[in-house]
Amino acid sequence: MAKITQFKPLVGVVLGSRSDFNVMRRGLETLRVMGVPYIFEIASPHRTPERVAKFASTAGEMGIEVLIAAAGGNGQLPGILACYTTLPVIGVPIDATPMRGEDALLGISQMPPGTPVATVGINSAENAAILAAQILAIKHPRFREVLAHRRMTAGQKLERFLVELANEYPDLCDTQFTAPRPRPSVSDVETEGGTEDSTPVPPEETTERIRPGAVLIERSSVKAGQAGHLVSTPLPQEPGTVTEDSSLADDTPSPTESATAETPRMSPAPPSAPARPASNGVVSNREDALSSDVTPTIERPGEKPSVPVTVMERVLSREEPHDTDQNTQEDLDSTVFTLDSTDPDVNVLEHAMLVLLEGGLIAMPTDTVYGLAADATNPEAVRRLLELKGHDPAKKSLAMLIGDTTALDNLVTEVPGPLERVLDAFWPGALTVLFTRRPTVLPNVSESPSIGVRVPADPVALQLLMMMSRPLAVINTAKGTHPPATTAQEVLERFSGRVNCILDAGPCSAGEASTVLSALIEPFELLREGAVKRDELKRLLGDKLK
Repeated sequence: MAKITQFKPLVGVVLGSRSDFNVMRRGLETLRVMGVPYIFEIASPHRTPERVAKFASTAGEMGIEVLIAAAGGNGQLPGILACYTTLPVIGVPIDATPMRGEDALLGISQMPPGTPVATVGINSAENAAILAAQILAIKHPRFREVLAHRRMTAGQKLERFLVELANEYPDLCDTQFTAPRPRPSVSDVETEGGTEDSTPVPPEETTERIRPGAVLIERSSVKAGQAGHLVSTPLPQEPGTVTEDSSLADDTPSPTESATAETPRMSPAPPSAPARPASNGVVSNREDALSSDVTPTIERPGEKPSVPVTVMERVLSREEPHDTDQNTQEDLDSTVFTLDSTDPDVNVLEHAMLVLLEGGLIAMPTDTVYGLAADATNPEAVRRLLELKGHDPAKKSLAMLIGDTTALDNLVTEVPGPLERVLDAFWPGALTVLFTRRPTVLPNVSESPSIGVRVPADPVALQLLMMMSRPLAVINTAKGTHPPATTAQEVLERFSGRVNCILDAGPCSAGEASTVLSALIEPFELLREGAVKRDELKRLLGDKLK
């Protein structure tokens, strides 16, 4: 059997006490069913605070991308974990006190704004597992298909329920609102050949489902301090099936359901692709821009499935599927979407947001020039952005665009008091400020301890950032001896086939680069004078500006 150590855990589960395991068992089973490898730790912020701190601070090194914290009598556990890591934390309130879990629920949901902690319902361990898989699906395409299959199964169960409901209560389900009708007797159900046999057909035997197991890692196979952790990994299965545990009543079909006649199935929608450009390379209206949206299709009995049965082989395999649109710099659509700069189409912005969340690159206007953008929290996307301009990813620092000043709390160590008046005056605007970066935040965008941040004034860029709720890494569109592009057409000529889409909101009004102000030490230093002039900064900062 292959060594389990080759599978890095993607989810870390922290239990405040051993009694929390009984509630979390359902969530762990759900992670196994979806093929999500996990590792768990039992640590109390009261009795073993050092274990909590060590697990949270080293979670990223172990490959963990999401933390789930079971909070019963230790209702503050999710918040404490968030103090030691920048990973998203999902809190599960546990019914372990006389308040029946309401104290833990309030303790998690009423944390200070900006704390990266989400919460689910009391004892909702399964929902926490599904939420963790949805977070992972942003970066790992295989989990998108697992979730799509789960929704498809839920749709099939709903269809069966509606059919059974209509058969049992035909009057209630009559869409014509006719008068109640008596139930038909055996004599009423006659055909040319005689009376139909209304005896129910006994259900066929269902095939026993295989449940993935979990194994205990040997002490010699893990790093020091990790011995005894339980890591889950799926076992080989038959193509086209998803294994589930019989204890999960909501997801396990009954014998009656298994024997039900074939019902319409909901096929998972294929990954959305950008709309194909028109002959001139520009999608000029909303209908054309959304022509690429794909909705799930209904498969009727006897029809050829639109998705091969073997799709689940790839879903549950441990290798990431090859996605040519996201892993190469060549032959991308580079679709141009024309937008009203004062009232941009939210559907086109949502399309651009999904491209970014899936690791793609876009070109977008700012209040100065057009820029190339990537999700700053995605290291692979940032690397591709730098390589697109021919920069060394190990030596180049990127500027960050954020939606508002509240995002600074998660990016920088402090905002100097004298600088607040400047930010109020010129944000949103063409002013980039260098702050001291939090050591554990976005190391892929800057090797130095500083980070450049700006809130743009362009409506398209600003609305996209607000929808993203995360910073964008942006680089200019200069190429060779040509200055940064001020129109979408210039971007298309320079980077056609190298970016996924281009947001065309017309020519940039300023055409002048942003001003760069260093706020690392006082007095502050003006590194580059651009759209915001030195005299304007001097008026607000006085002797705080060199």
